[in-house]
Amino acid sequence: MTKPKVILHSSTSIDGSLLGFEVDMNAHYNIVGNYRADVHLIGSNTAKTGLKMFCPQIPKEEADDFIKRVRDNSLPLWVIPDTKGQLKGLLHVLRRFELFRDMLIIISRNTSKEYVAYLKKRNYAFHVSGAKHPDYTKVIEFLSREHKAKKILTDTGRILNGILLNSGLVDEISLLFHPVIVGKKQYALLGDVAKNIKLRLIKNEVLTKDKIWLVYKVISKV
Repeated sequence: MTKPKVILHSSTSIDGSLLGFEVDMNAHYNIVGNYRADVHLIGSNTAKTGLKMFCPQIPKEEADDFIKRVRDNSLPLWVIPDTKGQLKGLLHVLRRFELFRDMLIIISRNTSKEYVAYLKKRNYAFHVSGAKHPDYTKVIEFLSREHKAKKILTDTGRILNGILLNSGLVDEISLLFHPVIVGKKQYALLGDVAKNIKLRLIKNEVLTKDKIWLVYKVISKV
């Protein structure tokens, strides 16, 4: 079985901060769309933060929110690790988006029974991996085997980025640099990486006059 290509994509300030500046969402998601990935791997913290930003008033669940959507198979699968059930009561808002074909929640054997019951009652697909935290090597193997994934794009935060890089699972890093320095308040995008990782530049492109898109191939892994 061939391992899917894993691409870490993010928008960042010039000094490598994930937060503290306004992201050009159009440019960011144009890049996401251009990759045409089979799977989008999205951290639960990232999903929750995005919901608060774009939907400050969470609507109530309706009858349709309990029904699994049927959409075009050409759309990506959204995979969200959420072992702690942070998205309980919020998933219906994500389900209403029309940018993906289905959602798969990654939980662990330690995930609460209440959250598992919540997922089952609403027909959310889920996969159990690991005792407390997901084993991402096995998660990626599962996505390849069961969902025929050949290309996985991450659009997530510092924690999951660090886990994937430290596990040697990332093949390519895509960064959209914004013309701003966050400085002392920066939240380092790759601040959880444990040791040096050697990269090779394979793409550089100037976007909208002041933003630069750089793509690196990961040369050295763990």
